[in-house]
Amino acid sequence: MKIFFSHPTVTFRTDTEEACFEKLRNKFEGIDKIINPADYGLKHDTKKLIKRSDVIVGMAISERYTFLVWNEMLKGKEHDAELYTIRVYDKDNIEEIEKGMPEDIIRLNKKESEKFTNELMKENRESFLSLLIGKHNTRF
Repeated sequence: MKIFFSHPTVTFRTDTEEACFEKLRNKFEGIDKIINPADYGLKHDTKKLIKRSDVIVGMAISERYTFLVWNEMLKGKEHDAELYTIRVYDKDNIEEIEKGMPEDIIRLNKKESEKFTNELMKENRESFLSLLIGKHNTRF
């Protein structure tokens, strides 16, 4: 089984991302590979990776799918992948993986998504010192 983990770039290479991988490994049996878009770069065409996946898990931050995440989930649906959602509020508040794309999660358009992501990045901007001694007091 191949799982594509769709999540906003603001969560790439974070404690949150790692905690979500752990939840994926605990939820699904027989995983051959967890495909992480962070390993492929922003310019990589993820459509091929999604097409080859059996399961798409999309991250919803604070009850919102970013534009990229819900588009990747819809692309997975087109290829008959099973869809799941993981709700994240911060690195210490990650819910269990649930089946589907719940209707109560807001789907942001591209402009709304950019604004939301910019707010998250501004909120979690790291200082030079944190780069030297590690991440402290960051949301993700």
